Formats: sequence, C-alpha cells, structure tokens
Amino acid sequence: MKSGLIDTESSRLQAINDCEYAELHQDEWRMSKRTRYWLVTSVIVISAIVLYLFCFVLPSLFVPKSHPLDSIVQVKKLGVQLYPVLADIANKWREPRPNSQPEYDDDVANENSDIGANNPSASSSIEELQKYTKKERLVVVGDIHGQQKELHRLLRKIKFNKKSDELLVLGDFISKGPRSLEVIDDLIEMDAKCILGNHEYYVLQNYAMFHGLSGPKFAFDESAGALENKEFPSTLGFNADPEYILAKKLQPRHIRYINLCPVMLEMGPVPLHSAKNNGRFGSAQGIAVHAGLRWDLTQDLNKQRPLECLEMRSYISPYFNETSDDASAENAVSWSKIWNAKHKEGTLKDDFVVYYGHDARRGLNLKRWAKGLDSGCTKGESLTAMVIWQEKTPNGKTMYKEETVSVSC
Repeated sequence: MKSGLIDTESSRLQAINDCEYAELHQDEWRMSKRTRYWLVTSVIVISAIVLYLFCFVLPSLFVPKSHPLDSIVQVKKLGVQLYPVLADIANKWREPRPNSQPEYDDDVANENSDIGANNPSASSSIEELQKYTKKERLVVVGDIHGQQKELHRLLRKIKFNKKSDELLVLGDFISKGPRSLEVIDDLIEMDAKCILGNHEYYVLQNYAMFHGLSGPKFAFDESAGALENKEFPSTLGFNADPEYILAKKLQPRHIRYINLCPVMLEMGPVPLHSAKNNGRFGSAQGIAVHAGLRWDLTQDLNKQRPLECLEMRSYISPYFNETSDDASAENAVSWSKIWNAKHKEGTLKDDFVVYYGHDARRGLNLKRWAKGLDSGCTKGESLTAMVIWQEKTPNGKTMYKEETVSVSC
C-alpha cells in the first residue's frame, strides 16, 4: 500500500516538472511584437525579390526579346540576274546525272536565242565574264524542315559558293526537323532568298501569341482586292504544340528573316524545255512560290490569294477555280497537272514556270511549266535542289540549263 502511494506521488511530481519545463521553453520561443514585425517584413521582401527574379530577370535571360511583325509582302523580285558562263566553267559544277533522275513531262520546246543586251559576246574573256556576272548559278531548294545536316551535304555536293551562287529556299525551311534555328542562321549567313511557307506562317502566328503581338498579316493592296488573313488556332495544348515551342525560341534576327520572306518571288528568265531537248535554248519567266498558283489569276500576281499560295495541293474540278490542300479531296486534281495542261492548250497567255515545294506526297514532280521540289526529306526520302544556270555557246547563243541534285535523308 505504501509502495502505491510512493508511485502516485512520483508520477504527480513528474507531471509538475514536465509542465514547468514546457512553460519555461514556451517563454523562450515567445517573440516580441518588434521581432514578429521584422520577421514578417523580411519574408515579404524576400518573396518579392524571388518573384521579381522569376517574372522579370530570369525571363529576360532565357526568353528571347520580342520583335514586332511587319506585313507580309505578296510579290518581290529576286534581284539577281544570271549571266552566261563558259562551258568549261559550268562543267566544273555539274554532278554526273544519275540514271534514275526523272525527266520532264513534255518533249517539245521552243527555241530562241533570247540574249540580253548586257550579255557578253562570244569572244569575251573570263575576266570580262566576271565583270558582267552578278551570280552564275541559282540554287533552288525544296522543303528543308530544319534538316541542317542534309542541307549542308546538299550544298557540298553541288559545290555551293556564296560569292558566285544565289540560294533560294521554297518555304517550310523550319519546323518538323531537329535544327530549325540553325537552318535559319545558315540562311542568314549565306544571304539566301526565301519564300514564306505555311509552316513559317503558323510559327509567326504562334510567336505573336506567345509575345502578345498582333498576328502576321498580308500586305493589303486595294487594286488587288482584300487579302485573307486566316487564323490557325492550335488543336494541341501550347506546350504540346511543336511549332509553339519553336516560336518561343526564336530570336529577333530569326523573326526579321522569316518576316522578309514574300509569298512569291519573280525569278527572271529560267529554262523552258524538257530533259529530252538537247538544244535547251527555250526560256520563260520563273515564279517561286511555296504551294502553287491559281491559273485563273495570273494577269496580276497580286490578285493571287496568299493562303492558297501557301497551302494548295489541288484544284477542284470541273472548273478548277477552287483549290484544296487535301490531295485526296473529292474531285481534286493536282494543280500542277492542270497548270501544265492550260499552258499546253494555249489557255494561259503568261509564260510563268513555277518552282514550288509543299507537296511531299507527290514527291519530285518535274513538268515543263511547274517544278515540284519537295522530295520528302522529313519522311526519310531526299532533299533536292534545282541548279539553274546559263551557258554560252561558241556561236554566241545562250543556253538555259537546269539540273536536279538530291541527297538522301
């Protein structure tokens, strides 16, 4: 009995000691109002600094500055003229023609000398040729889609020289592939001319959305009528859309370059003949565009509808005055097939030879009046260039020549 009383008393004393210990330490952690004030103030200041760093300082370091978008020009001139070169100079450029190279569809070509007033005479020396020549070759490349390694291999294969050659890319040089930014930097370094493709247009729209800018617009020409400006809302979440992700990475120099790409470029005289025509004296006016042209709107290129020029793959029968980007749509016929047929039957009075890309499904598609150069590099097929030059014959005539060169992807 006595032992039980002792245990109870010990428990009571232990409880008292525990309470006194808790009260003692509670007093130690109790803060004055002044201390609490400075602690709260410090937390607020530190939070504000962290918020400022994350919202303003870090984005300025890692997110490129925005660059306003200018109106997209409908038609520009290439601004480069090719002059005839001696045959021995031209032969140094040319790669052996592979047996599998496709031929043009038409066999007949009109011959004409068509020698410009500024062309050098047959007796000119190489030094005189150099004095007249601005560019010796025009290299037209189909859809690159960010495939930088393949572009480098292609340019090495044709012995591209920035000083004597002019590079023209037919749109869709970015997106899908792994090195879009590097491709743009290469094109800037080479002073390459460019055509706006549908993927460049989509990326510009995403860029404007990301930076809170006005979206890309086509230049308005009252004499040509109103031009469409269509929105392409993403069907993916922004962070899942590869073109939105790409747009966030674009530097001002990239945007300036893309924004200067017109819908069409007037190329000047280009070959007009088939591969079977050994004479190769025929020429016509070249037009570079990404997707295609309306055959019924050729009297004034400014009346072409820019979104159709960026996206068409087919005309819709029976009148072929509507276009579709879906080659499998009902009554759809390849636009280039109808374009060539209209020229052959004499319906079209213009002499435009169109160089275009966009249609990887049909692949390399070479006709007399339309040259499709999208050979499906992103699908593991090939990247293709059309090399165009003028060659001087011993009797003083000018031969208009072109040849396709491809590398595997």
